[in-house]
Amino acid sequence: MLICNKCFTPLYRGKRPYYITQCGHISCQTCLQQFEKQCPQCQRVGTISLALEEPLIPKLTPFFHTSIAETMEMLLKVDSFRNNQFKILMQRFQELDKKYEVLKTRYWLDRRNLRALTEKYVISKKANEKLEKKLLLVQVANKETPRSRGTEMPMTDSGIFSNQSNTGYSLASSINFMNSAGITPPIRSPERKFYRTADGFRIPVNRKLPAKSLASSNMLS
Repeated sequence: MLICNKCFTPLYRGKRPYYITQCGHISCQTCLQQFEKQCPQCQRVGTISLALEEPLIPKLTPFFHTSIAETMEMLLKVDSFRNNQFKILMQRFQELDKKYEVLKTRYWLDRRNLRALTEKYVISKKANEKLEKKLLLVQVANKETPRSRGTEMPMTDSGIFSNQSNTGYSLASSINFMNSAGITPPIRSPERKFYRTADGFRIPVNRKLPAKSLASSNMLS
């Protein structure tokens, strides 16, 4: 049964048609005409009203022509549908939560390993810097020191080198021993260059050869 929410006149006594406003209030035609462009009940300005006449539009049918049993059945279906959707969403949420826990555990392990690797890297870097400094010092020292030259063995007055022999005694001590014994030490003569002639004899360079021997040597060479 429809009743005007302003004057509380039922449908069978009031002036038809009755109207329903956008804000959800029912009013008779008399009350609606008294309040232009606003709801007679809540005084809402600019509200839209629809006439409650047959046939009702589909949006208004569930509010007036549906029985309580049908409404309860519809509500149960809606509740079952929403519960199923909620279960699906909760199952998905639990799966994501498990994945999150796994990723969280891996993250902390990777972070711990990264910290250990970082410490090892810092230690290795410091050791490498020390080695590079040592290498640089060695290179600088090698550049500053002159190249070692071949040491020449000093010669004594007799022309013999004064290096030590395999027995551990030097030639200078041997010469002193020979002088004390009255033995004249041998004098080293300068080396001479020889060449072999056609006759098989070795002749010094500063010695002149006969013309015949020179010719034969030139032929052999």
